[in-house]
Amino acid sequence: MPISNFGLHPRIKTRLDVCELHGEYDRTLVEAFDGEPRVMGCPRCRFDAKHGEEGEQKRAAVELESWANLNAKLFATGIAKRFRTCTLDNYRTEHDGQQRVLSACREYVDGFADSLDRGRCLLLVGNYGNGKTHLGCAIVRAVVTEHRATALYVAVADLLAALKASFARDAELTEQCVLAEVTAPDLLLLDEVGATGNTEFERQTLHNIIDIRYRKMLPTIITSNLPPEELEEWVGERAMDRLRQNGGQAVAFDWESARRGEA
Repeated sequence: MPISNFGLHPRIKTRLDVCELHGEYDRTLVEAFDGEPRVMGCPRCRFDAKHGEEGEQKRAAVELESWANLNAKLFATGIAKRFRTCTLDNYRTEHDGQQRVLSACREYVDGFADSLDRGRCLLLVGNYGNGKTHLGCAIVRAVVTEHRATALYVAVADLLAALKASFARDAELTEQCVLAEVTAPDLLLLDEVGATGNTEFERQTLHNIIDIRYRKMLPTIITSNLPPEELEEWVGERAMDRLRQNGGQAVAFDWESARRGEA
């Protein structure tokens, strides 16, 4: 089955190198999710170190393999480069509203095992420019890092574009492929719900995704600039009811935009 474009892969540069013990090999430089790239040296040396006696070389080999696996999972979330450094720790809290929403997001991460078991969703809603995408991406990153869950970030505009492209006669991806990708991960972040045209196709698409994940008991996070009552009108009462079940929570970003007045 073809894969869609939501998940990403780290860029890798290779060049021929020579190991004193094992001869020629492809030396790789792997892009890091949010930091400096790392060099993956001779694979046979890494294998021998990993399966050898306890010591610094074995610890380094195991650490590098663990980093590579986590790095790949973080790229697979599809979080764009602009948001890869977003964490709960670097979200600015200059007033009570910001502290309140940060606390709610921390609680969601801390209790994610229960949320995954119950399919408990989270809505980050309200005024634009207050860090909803930052916190949504921070949660995605945290559940992958801390809970080893699978997660995916998808902007609604990109989702709709991918689905419309799948209708073309020569499309590489079918509609079923696109829907399968967004309904499979342990956690799905749908960003900017309500920012598009509010057509019947868009409403039906979101309802379908929410309903499939509801039946699978998989949690979904939604960010939207709409207040809860307008969001319910946009996605539909039935879909909103799905999002609220089993303790689903709406967190309101109800202060003036932090970006207002910026150049």
